[in-house]
Amino acid sequence: MRRIVSVFVLLALLCAALPALGETITVPEGTATQIVITFTGDCTLGCDPRERGRDSGFEAYIKKYGYGYPFEKVKQYFEQDDLTVINLEGTFYNYDADLKPDSNYHFRGPTDFVNILTESSIEACSLGNNHMMDYGISGLQSTVQTLKDANIHYFGTFTEKEAYADIFEKDGVKIGFVSIYISDWWTPGMPTVVKEQIQALKDGGCSLVIACMHGGVEYDTRHDKNQEKMADQLIRYGAEIVIGNHPHIVQGVRDVNGVCTLWSLGNFSFGGNSSVVISRKKSPNNGKINLNAFLAQFTLSFDQNGRYLGHQLNIIPCHVSGTADYNNYQPVPVTGDAADKVVKAIRDDSYLRKLNPFVEGVGAVQDFVPAP
Repeated sequence: MRRIVSVFVLLALLCAALPALGETITVPEGTATQIVITFTGDCTLGCDPRERGRDSGFEAYIKKYGYGYPFEKVKQYFEQDDLTVINLEGTFYNYDADLKPDSNYHFRGPTDFVNILTESSIEACSLGNNHMMDYGISGLQSTVQTLKDANIHYFGTFTEKEAYADIFEKDGVKIGFVSIYISDWWTPGMPTVVKEQIQALKDGGCSLVIACMHGGVEYDTRHDKNQEKMADQLIRYGAEIVIGNHPHIVQGVRDVNGVCTLWSLGNFSFGGNSSVVISRKKSPNNGKINLNAFLAQFTLSFDQNGRYLGHQLNIIPCHVSGTADYNNYQPVPVTGDAADKVVKAIRDDSYLRKLNPFVEGVGAVQDFVPAP
């Protein structure tokens, strides 16, 4: 297990950027430490070989605008939290070799694109997804080594030998992380690997375990039973928060017995497509514009003994692109009607779950949920 170095934030900076946020965050009785973690949706910081060399491709944008470009409009949120976690859906690899034969897309960025993360205050990556093996074991190992060399931390499970968990620590409080792709999850023996990872994190002193799961129907605005089954099993194994990705579209929130599940955060800076129009013919939303996204920012409370007291979620509505005409690969926070539509999209898939509305300059801050 490796330890992520926590980012300490000046209170004055937080208050200046989000002046009303402190008035909306609950501090439960007995709280000694609060930790703020921000999660994003799917981030592909590279492109398919068919897009390489095109002016409309992700790599052309980085060459033109620099490493800081993709997260420039949301970096303020990443700088204010203790930890920012993205779902890195693609490899850092320098070669168009070892392509996975049964995949329609092969996403990679050159290894120097790790500077996109270091320049954007992104400290951790979830790797358990269907594109991390696009370039085979060589691509995976290149990605892991590149992240390690840049002091960017990672977690994801692929095989028993390629299984990474991680621990974040602040003020003596430890939080553990695991992640896995749903197809890998159904491989015989893999649930046991994840179960053992979670138990090892608990045995290592983690007060809270967060599981990132990658599954669901792409571009479907409703989560499915397979997502529910996987989340329920992760919770039985000991996860207290479950973060979902893979559908590339916003889905809902579930809170049951103090455990929060986010079914899908949608796309974020997604270099895989140069268009924001859904072009999957099998998708129930084929032909529709796909702009909605959100940052899921959790404030986690712990007592003086490190015991987890509960969480409070702030939904920060975003669009995946600054324009609806094409994908400019630069997600932007949105306000007004656009923000309300993002929250509505989440609410529409949040059965029996009341969602607090968006407040300008703050976000959609949800009620405090006590720990299970």
